[in-house]
Amino acid sequence: MHDHPLAEGVAHFNAGRYRDALLAFEARWHAERSDLLRALIQLSNAMNQLRLGLLTGPRRNLASAAALLAPLPERCEGLDVAGLRQAVASVRACIPAGVESGAASLPWETVPVVQLVLMV
Repeated sequence: MHDHPLAEGVAHFNAGRYRDALLAFEARWHAERSDLLRALIQLSNAMNQLRLGLLTGPRRNLASAAALLAPLPERCEGLDVAGLRQAVASVRACIPAGVESGAASLPWETVPVVQLVLMV
C-alpha cells in the first residue's frame, strides 16, 4: 500500500494528522489535478478546522467535498468513495446549521471519526 499514490495522505489522515494529510494531498494536486484530490484536501482542511473549534469554514469545506465526491464512482483511485460520502455526510450532520464560528463550538469528541479506506 505504501506505493499507492494516496498512501502518505491516507496514513496521515487516518492518524488524525489532518494538516499533514492536507499537505500530502496538495503536493499531489500540483502534479495531477482531480476532483478526488480537491475533495480530500477540503475534507482534511475541514477536519483540522473542526478540531480547532471552528464551524463556518468546515461547513463550507465539507459541502464542497460532498459536491466533488457526488459524481465520482463508488471506488476511485482505490479509495472507497461510497464510504467517504457517508462519512462526510455524518460529519456535516453534526455541525449546527446557521451557527457561525465563535457563536458556538462543537466538542471534538462528538465529531464522527472518519477513516479513509484504500482498497488495493
